[in-house]
Amino acid sequence: MTSSFKLSRRAFGAGTAGLALAGLLPKAAFAQETRSVTTVLGTYDIPANPQRVIAIDSRLDLEPAVALGLNVVGHAYWKPEPWVPAQDSWVFVGEAPVLEQVLALDPDLIICTDVGDHNSEYWPIAKLKDIAPLLPPAYAQPWKSIVAELGAWTGREGQADAIIAEYDALIADIKTRRAELIATKKIAVVQPWTDGTVYLQAELSLLQPQIMADLGSITPPPVEGNIISAENFGTYFGDVDAILYVNHGEGVVEQISADPIWNRVPAVAAGKTLAPVGNTNFGGVYTAMQIAKFLDELYGKLA
Repeated sequence: MTSSFKLSRRAFGAGTAGLALAGLLPKAAFAQETRSVTTVLGTYDIPANPQRVIAIDSRLDLEPAVALGLNVVGHAYWKPEPWVPAQDSWVFVGEAPVLEQVLALDPDLIICTDVGDHNSEYWPIAKLKDIAPLLPPAYAQPWKSIVAELGAWTGREGQADAIIAEYDALIADIKTRRAELIATKKIAVVQPWTDGTVYLQAELSLLQPQIMADLGSITPPPVEGNIISAENFGTYFGDVDAILYVNHGEGVVEQISADPIWNRVPAVAAGKTLAPVGNTNFGGVYTAMQIAKFLDELYGKLA
């Protein structure tokens, strides 16, 4: 089967009406062998072997695309974390994707996380789908479900299974080596905020709780809003044995580390903390495996 894809002018609005759109139409989207997919956008064709893939979200879209062996040419949102096998040839198309830059890369497939609002600034599915065929994995899914879904859509089920198997093997190894610690020690993952509170990473839409659940970790129960203020540090973290920080390298870990109330938390006072730099809140298999390694190191502090 072959298919062509046509850009819709209405996606651009008045701000880009002056573009020479005819010269920017994505040539790669024409005359390719295709496969049929069904997503929230309907049933339509995508290239069977895409050659120029843009993965919009550098965490939720880029990581599974790379792991599945798709030929990525560009991405948006932010730079990939250091544990992601990035390529110098990738083009950054803006924190919020700049449509002219997306067009200039001549994509034949776009992957864009579906956050529920198809007109959102950072994940503008309604506009991007008029540039090239688009796959919209749902934001609320666990990372394994996202890679499996993208694998099924792109005909790469075998690669998706292998990705998940590699992760599962790492989890099994950590569970074997750290079995006693996992069964007896309570750990927490927190993100300090500039107002002196900490956010407990407890929602399964975040990546760290997914990994802790796979390990069978003992963790503090979630609270409403998951924001812990200074007056509750002792009460809430008093029985926590070790703490992993979410550390974006913006000075907030150093700020909380200087807080005398936070320093009364037993795990903090005992030095049973770990603060690796990197965004681990969202991602795919690369970040999931890196979090598992961080947690392995954290348990090692308790050995």
